[in-house]
Amino acid sequence: MIVVDGVVGAGKTTLATIIKEEFNLKLYEELSDNDTLVLLDKFYADQNRWSFTLQVHFLNKRFAMIKEIHKKNGGLLDRSIFGDKIFAQMLNEDGKMCDEEYRTYSTLLDNMLEHAQNPTLLIYLKCSVNKAVERINGRNRGIESTVPRRYWERLNEKYDKWYETYDYSPKIVIDVDEVDLFIPEDREKVVNKIKEAMANL
Repeated sequence: MIVVDGVVGAGKTTLATIIKEEFNLKLYEELSDNDTLVLLDKFYADQNRWSFTLQVHFLNKRFAMIKEIHKKNGGLLDRSIFGDKIFAQMLNEDGKMCDEEYRTYSTLLDNMLEHAQNPTLLIYLKCSVNKAVERINGRNRGIESTVPRRYWERLNEKYDKWYETYDYSPKIVIDVDEVDLFIPEDREKVVNKIKEAMANL
């Protein structure tokens, strides 16, 4: 099980699609479910009302994906429950998710992690806020593009700290400000880095 993670707009789906082709793995995409897209729009429009519902929805979907990957002996995740708590922490800090909801979410996550097999490899996409915001605005995915820049800055800070302490599996980092996955030479460089990491497991 390979996990691709990073901030919104880092290029997770782009890299995951490349890995899918190179390693012949099934890709379990974060935004492949219509309910997810609907809940995301509801969340961005009214975070106080929908934050807890959205976080539990993501947790449920991602845990189901992990179980299916292990049943089928392999797969690729575009984000996962291993870094999921970052968003809930921010929502709680901002008063968008009350303490009782946050404790309920955290307990549920801890219970799931006890039964979730760890990834084979985490690939973390490190991305500057400028690059992330540029991509978010470019793809024009609903109300997502109206989110204040400070939100993405805080998210980026938390993701970098999360990667530093992540210890569920071997991990590598790819700085997407330094490479362009649409340029063949850069793509090859990134694929070779992943292959090297897999060979050393």
